[in-house]
Amino acid sequence: MTETQITIAANGVTLAGTLCVPDAHKAVVIFVHGSGPQDRDENSEKAKLNVFNVLAGGLAQIGIASFRYDKRGVGASSGDFLKVRQSDLIADLVAVIADIAARGLGPIYLCGHSEGTAIAAAAAAQAPVHGLILLCPYVMPGADILRWQAAQGQAIVDQMTGLKGMVARGLTRVMGGPEKVQERMIARVLVSDRPDMRIAGRKVSAGWMRDFITSDVDSLHQDNKRSTLVVAAERDCQCPPGDGAVIAGYNPNASLVSLADLSHLLRATTVDGFLDYPRQLTQPMDERVGAAICDWMLLQVS
Repeated sequence: MTETQITIAANGVTLAGTLCVPDAHKAVVIFVHGSGPQDRDENSEKAKLNVFNVLAGGLAQIGIASFRYDKRGVGASSGDFLKVRQSDLIADLVAVIADIAARGLGPIYLCGHSEGTAIAAAAAAQAPVHGLILLCPYVMPGADILRWQAAQGQAIVDQMTGLKGMVARGLTRVMGGPEKVQERMIARVLVSDRPDMRIAGRKVSAGWMRDFITSDVDSLHQDNKRSTLVVAAERDCQCPPGDGAVIAGYNPNASLVSLADLSHLLRATTVDGFLDYPRQLTQPMDERVGAAICDWMLLQVS
């Protein structure tokens, strides 16, 4: 196996990434990040997921090449992340697909996580892709996902016990509760024409947020009839776990794997919600995720 650092010109920026090629390869997987300023391994300053590098190693062992890259404006890739739109992310991926296709590494599969599942589906509608791997996907409109996440947060606060629970409920009464806070944020983003804004103390691309809120992800999945693996995390508190079954139901060529006690971070947990995230980030990715992907890919190339 060889790992090579390469760059790809894409829509005015240069994307830097790692091309992993085993000695005998049968296909290639391109990894597509979730939301936020993530690098090629799906790591950010606040969350070291180490998902794509681990999956790349597992795929190499079964003869599958892979490419993972830093998002524009992140890591070694050029560009301004605060100006990124969803259309930029899709166009970048289309450019990556074209470059990887020219290298003759075999059929191309896209492996997206979270928002990356929507970006992958959109790019696959524009470029020659053999199949999709969707980790924690969604079909809900972005605004409804934000509302759903807020409802999950409110339920967690309501169930908290002791002093922490009292303090958390007191804060939600003062601020109006997660659901009202989310509604105010959605309205603020939609009426703004600024390229970026500060939300919950963090500067984000307002253009990207508007795209996320208004994009029609459901239609993308309805139109996809490629070979597709859908991996749903049953304790996902960021993308509704049931959306995986909806996506698989649209596609006669889809396989659904629903993993119990798996979170959106692709870690094992027995706790619902965000409060267990700090502990989860000290643990490696659940081995069932890589096993499901490798088993499915072996079927594709056999």
